[in-house]
Amino acid sequence: MEFASTRPLGYTWRSSKSFIIGTVSIAVFIELFLYGFLVPMLPYLFQDRLRKDPSQTQRLTAGVLTLHGLISAISGPLIGHFTDKLPSRRTPLLFSLTGCIVGTVLVAWSPSLAVLLLGRVLQGIAGSAVWIVGFATAADTIHESDMGKVMGVIMSFASAGVISGPMVSGILLDSVGYWLTWTVPLGILLIDVMARLLMIENPHPLSPGSMDTSDETTTLLPSQAEVEPHKASGTFGFWIFLLRDSRVLTALVITTLTTAILTSFHATLPLHTAETFGWTSKEVGIMFFLLSVPALFLSTPAGWLRDRIGVRLPITISLILHAVFHVFVGVAGNDRFPWASVQHRGPVVYISSIICLGTLRPFVTGVGPVELTASVRAYEREIPGIFGPRGGLSRVYAMTDVASTGGMTIGPALSGVLRERFGYTSMNWVFGVVYVILAIFAACFLRSK
Repeated sequence: MEFASTRPLGYTWRSSKSFIIGTVSIAVFIELFLYGFLVPMLPYLFQDRLRKDPSQTQRLTAGVLTLHGLISAISGPLIGHFTDKLPSRRTPLLFSLTGCIVGTVLVAWSPSLAVLLLGRVLQGIAGSAVWIVGFATAADTIHESDMGKVMGVIMSFASAGVISGPMVSGILLDSVGYWLTWTVPLGILLIDVMARLLMIENPHPLSPGSMDTSDETTTLLPSQAEVEPHKASGTFGFWIFLLRDSRVLTALVITTLTTAILTSFHATLPLHTAETFGWTSKEVGIMFFLLSVPALFLSTPAGWLRDRIGVRLPITISLILHAVFHVFVGVAGNDRFPWASVQHRGPVVYISSIICLGTLRPFVTGVGPVELTASVRAYEREIPGIFGPRGGLSRVYAMTDVASTGGMTIGPALSGVLRERFGYTSMNWVFGVVYVILAIFAACFLRSK
């Protein structure tokens, strides 16, 4: 009774898996929500608030989106390294959410391009920390057998965030105006800060990175195994060690390239649909809505499927179908294809293809965190303590964060260049070829049950 009385008020629900996963899910959602929230506002911001020439809009849009991903990719490894050395993940996650608030206020205010870029830099650093610390906290909390399902839940929020950000801002900007639109992300951030203050970490006792496991097994390691932890426990050694694994490398490449193609919609869809179909920001918001809604319902079943039959088959099929529907997205509204021209079925083909891509996306999203976590835990079982006393989970998610933000960096820039030089149709055909190549690698190297 004395022990129970020393527990904080509400300890049971504040330390429950559901509350922890819910808090992490909201944090990941808002980080990716903020990435795309600005997209529909950029033409208004550049032309009306910053008085830039309209001919610069495509280039400035790609630049702002690229900066966010670049900063996140640079800061991720450092955040993962230092977070793995801290006894608690509470403080870094709280600081990262606060950084998101400050960066968002600067972006909303942005009286000049310099302030806008500074805000995006802060959002990039803070967002990277949210991703890394949040996923590591979740992985500490859950059992390995539930990894796919729980990651599916978190990735459903992540997918919804990256796509629904433009959807919400696009709809609200026309309806309620610029400043009221910004109250939505700031409100969600404040809610998550409060949830993080309430949350009490409750690491799973069988976590492979726990101190007890490492301490109990260190004296039993053979001589060769004593060498491997020394090599793999440091940040650079950790990365080099894992990147020699073809399964890990394939998962990271898939994460990078599929994220790049997904975020290409942010840089190209608003301008393409305005020029081709005459759609306004409201119709653009609806397109992003159609891309995001399926993930809310299918990410958890997709994670459950990974737990039951492995990653290989679902993701291979999904990647092939992605290739098909990107071709349809590219030809929709192109007069060289009379059956899909603007006057005939072009808008219907475009909208239907967007819905199909949104439906397929949950079977691709999350392959990086799931596969890398499984790989690291497999190595830990073989050689306990190989990645240090904390198990390296923060560095694992730093790797997946670098892969994702690397995709965010190259996606808008590459798609902007491809669209300007070769056209929207050719750009999507290139994406289709990339998906086919990724499907081949997935079939060869990813894990089956």
